Amino acid sequence: MRFLNFFTAISLTPLALAFPLNLTQPGTIPGTTSHYTEVPALTALGYRVIAPDMLGYAGTDSPSSLIHWTHKELATDLVNLAGQIAPGEQVILGGHDWGAGLVYKVAMWYPDFVKAFFTIAVPYMPPWLGLSTDWKDLSELVADGTFPTLGYQLQWRDPSIDRNFTTPSQIRMMFNTVFGGTTPEGAYGYSVSEGFLYDVMPLLQPNPLVNSSDMDLYVNSIARHGVRGGFNWYRTRRMDWEDELPLAEEGTFRFRMPSLFIPALRDISMPEEYYKDMPGYFDSLAIRAVDAGHWAHWEGREEVNEILAGWVKSLN
Repeated sequence: MRFLNFFTAISLTPLALAFPLNLTQPGTIPGTTSHYTEVPALTALGYRVIAPDMLGYAGTDSPSSLIHWTHKELATDLVNLAGQIAPGEQVILGGHDWGAGLVYKVAMWYPDFVKAFFTIAVPYMPPWLGLSTDWKDLSELVADGTFPTLGYQLQWRDPSIDRNFTTPSQIRMMFNTVFGGTTPEGAYGYSVSEGFLYDVMPLLQPNPLVNSSDMDLYVNSIARHGVRGGFNWYRTRRMDWEDELPLAEEGTFRFRMPSLFIPALRDISMPEEYYKDMPGYFDSLAIRAVDAGHWAHWEGREEVNEILAGWVKSLN
């Protein structure tokens, strides 16, 4: 039984698993996973793709303790879920954005579970996302020029941001911003250094990526528990570092399984310099860039699907 698993972490943070049957979106609700454009390409290769939403999004729980959002805890949850569906099977993992981040951690904590994995847009980039023996807060990494384009995460990890997006209209405005809505003059409501620009956000026109019906699904799903669960993904880095410190101190960790990274060349938050050293952490890494922005699996869907199909076929 062939089993493919991929997850993302945009607005609904879905996960996906696959067998040789045909299953579509998470919870069978079209449009609630940002990977729905990849599902047909993968099912055409003989995989069954399942995309359950991840913690804090859509129909999932949103527990109060941040420990439930640590990468080790989430990785364990996903492995247990897969074990209920296909006991003993290895999987192929894939993810975009925070989903990519979690893919790395599942492969780190459960290497025997992972046959191979692919990630889109977000690289493995210690010390922000990856093993490190020394703790550095993100504020230091931004200020010292290590990761200057991650300043927005300082805003997003602050719990006070949650109260700015409590109503459906506010949540819709948030999504419209992150999906690239602009003012008539072409200004964005977000910057990589500051995060949301609250004075600009109400002036944005509808974004070019998500239609109104899909936007309704996103808004209604998030409104169920609020935005706290989604932003919690930015609030566990210290706990993740503490969990991973023994592995970092061993100094021998590498990703041994075949891996694919698809960078988005027009993603201003993840410039090429962030992943130039990435191959040094892998035994077998393919990098296939696409000329797209952060939402590469939408903007460059045909090219991304072609890359994925070729890579998955090479694993057989």
